[in-house]
Amino acid sequence: MSGPFDSNEIQTEKHNRLNVWMPQKKGNKDNEIGEEESYYVSVRDLPFDLLRQRAGATNLGMAERREARRELLLKMGAKPPKGTAMNYRLLMETRKRERQNALTDYKNERFKRTTLERQLGKHAKNKRRRRKALRHIKG
Repeated sequence: MSGPFDSNEIQTEKHNRLNVWMPQKKGNKDNEIGEEESYYVSVRDLPFDLLRQRAGATNLGMAERREARRELLLKMGAKPPKGTAMNYRLLMETRKRERQNALTDYKNERFKRTTLERQLGKHAKNKRRRRKALRHIKG
């Protein structure tokens, strides 16, 4: 007789297995596996000890364990957590400030570069070279 214990056992066995699709090889049809058949890999066979070495460490605190578990889940393919929510107006203000700061930094760097070139006399040298080149061309 089958009781509730047997059905639970079958149910847990289903949950502990992964259905893995294997590509079929071209060649003899005698050696090929039917489409209905599939390979089953037991989840218990995976080396969880290797994957959870940091997450299960006893010498870590709770916060460090949570962080290690989050990293482990991300490595295994979980979606990363969403960023913190921010008010739209505040977000726009911070972005506007960042853009203005970047622009002023760029302008300041450009101004410093041109003043250094003037102090070194590079503009004057370039003007002299252009004039000499024009004289030789006109000849």
